[in-house]
Amino acid sequence: TLRARAHAPKRGTRIPYPHSTQTHPLPTRYPNPTLRARAHDPRRGTRIHVSQPALERHALRGTPLYSLSSCPSCSRGALETLHKYRLPALMSASSARRLTRASSGLHPEAYAALTPAVAASCASMLVARALLAPAAPVGGHFAYSSSVDSALDGRALAAISLGAGLGGALIGRLFLAAVAAVRRPLWPQAPAGEACEAAAERRWACGPEARQVLVKGGVGAAVGLLSLLFPQTLFWGEGSLQHVLDGQRTPLSDVWPGLPPALTARALVDVSSPFPAPAAAVAVGGAKLLAIALACAGGFPGGVIFPLFFAAAAVAHGFAGVVPAALMPAWVMSLMAATQASVTRTPLATVLMLGLSAAASAQLSVLLPPVIIASYVGVWASRALSTATFFPYKRVD
Repeated sequence: TLRARAHAPKRGTRIPYPHSTQTHPLPTRYPNPTLRARAHDPRRGTRIHVSQPALERHALRGTPLYSLSSCPSCSRGALETLHKYRLPALMSASSARRLTRASSGLHPEAYAALTPAVAASCASMLVARALLAPAAPVGGHFAYSSSVDSALDGRALAAISLGAGLGGALIGRLFLAAVAAVRRPLWPQAPAGEACEAAAERRWACGPEARQVLVKGGVGAAVGLLSLLFPQTLFWGEGSLQHVLDGQRTPLSDVWPGLPPALTARALVDVSSPFPAPAAAVAVGGAKLLAIALACAGGFPGGVIFPLFFAAAAVAHGFAGVVPAALMPAWVMSLMAATQASVTRTPLATVLMLGLSAAASAQLSVLLPPVIIASYVGVWASRALSTATFFPYKRVD
């Protein structure tokens, strides 16, 4: 366990964690496993005292452990110690952040709103499960096609996480570019002084009522015509996600809403059999991305999370000739995470959504490491490609 205690020179007080005893200078190797390591940051007067029963097996080489809030690069020792005991990267980073305080890295307003939001989420889960569906089993329902087992080694982990991260960033960038390209001619932006009911970030959707009717009607017709050729693109994708997760091995008629044959008769890709070729999978994913882009550019309400999951899962099966079948579940989930996170810039929430929505048969201890890495690589790569975002983020000082 890592224990921290802060020293405030101005007040001359110490705030100890529960088992704090004497302190000792940091040696190269510990003669006694119960000794505490002490490091002092002269810039902030913050001391971090680390207690690790097996710390003598980890060569810190005298590296000081500073508060992350004062010196981010100085947390290397804490991160290395946590990684030494094979903790996931996300857990290691969050644990090192908590060496200082629970609200480290959060804006005061965000930290104040975090507890009520978590409480509301927990309360809604308890009410939904305990009162509304007391007999329903807890857990996700999306099943992935095969068992990964030991096929995901270190090299495969690096290839899948980095490849999916970069690929998801490219897909996300293409999606944002398509939305902007369609939106520009449909909605000439209203001047700043013109009356507009929409918020400032949605002034592009302002205009006369006739334009609203024409644009939304035309976009609806285009999406409808596209669905005749690709009925997989209908609806938002959550109910039919299983259809593309396993490469259409689950027929479209077996998932919600159960489309009748009349709506799938003109499909370019048969919806009742697996993808016949990688190009067919890419075509379905591309059609879904186009449908989402049209709906977003048309100003229709709704989210993009599960639609992007659906599109990325279909595109992922386009690499079936490159990715081995045993690794396909990890590749599909990683590309889904990277694509969605690169658009919404929410990597942690993306990982939680995919992990909690997976069925009990999914090997999450194997699947989540590449998914976590791919999510963050997708966000970083998308930022390097462009500063444009789907949501109008604003910096809060």
